[in-house]
Amino acid sequence: MRKLAFIAVPVLLLGCSREPAAPLAPLSPDVVFVVPTGGYDIYVYDVRTGTATQVTTLAGTGEFNPSFSTDGRSIVHDVVHSDPYFQDLYITDVATGVSRPLAGGEGGNDSDWSATGLIAFDRLGSLYVVPASGGTSSLVRANGNDPQWNPEGNGLVFVDATDNSVRTIELRSGTEHVVAPFGVNPAWSIDGTRIVYSDIFNLFVVDVNYAGAPLGAPRQLTFDVGAVFNQQPTWANDGRSIVFHSNRGNEVFDWDLWQVATSGGEPTRLTGTVGVGDYDPAYYQRKYVAFAGFTPP
Repeated sequence: MRKLAFIAVPVLLLGCSREPAAPLAPLSPDVVFVVPTGGYDIYVYDVRTGTATQVTTLAGTGEFNPSFSTDGRSIVHDVVHSDPYFQDLYITDVATGVSRPLAGGEGGNDSDWSATGLIAFDRLGSLYVVPASGGTSSLVRANGNDPQWNPEGNGLVFVDATDNSVRTIELRSGTEHVVAPFGVNPAWSIDGTRIVYSDIFNLFVVDVNYAGAPLGAPRQLTFDVGAVFNQQPTWANDGRSIVFHSNRGNEVFDWDLWQVATSGGEPTRLTGTVGVGDYDPAYYQRKYVAFAGFTPP
């Protein structure tokens, strides 16, 4: 999954994609459960109606880090198995809820679906791509995590695994640009002109050209202080707002989905079940936000 990141002195620890312990909390009235899995599943939140509906129903696993296909009909996501521990990439049909393993995505993490029909992901600290129909994965770059496509599907923004800098890479030439000296969870805007990322605590936006080179200094978007972690940003397709997960507004590390205007201002809570962590939002056409949420047993 796109990792929930924390700082631990003296090293940076990025929480890997594992299923959190089952929480006990009141249920949100705007959540539609399909199958009681007792684990983390992928949900799709309808921005217009305010209802979140369970999409994945796999038993004995945790599902995280969703990414929509370009037509919105499918979602690629992590599937984490706990006994024994391993993880893979699966593709789930949004309408039917049917999930299938993605051939070539074994051991995959942090997947993102391109406009050209390729899925990028990281595996053991390196970047790969694989056809969305399945097949043999191809190494794109060693020492990289958190890949996210540019709009054309010919370049990626990612986090360098050696120094944690945010970089872009053009796949054909291999040309790279450093966007920020440190960051996690980068995401390219739909029009290709900006990149948002987290410094673990707050969100920042950088203007870039179409080659992914920065056009100025990062601009801070959120200004929380203390033990608040604003992470996993995802762009609305009009470029006017960003959804992210955060524990802002509470002291019990209860993550919900929040939204902030790209022009700045105070973030507003979008959705989330009280006392239960909701993670990894992925926007689709200002209508839907997929995310990882807990399903009661």
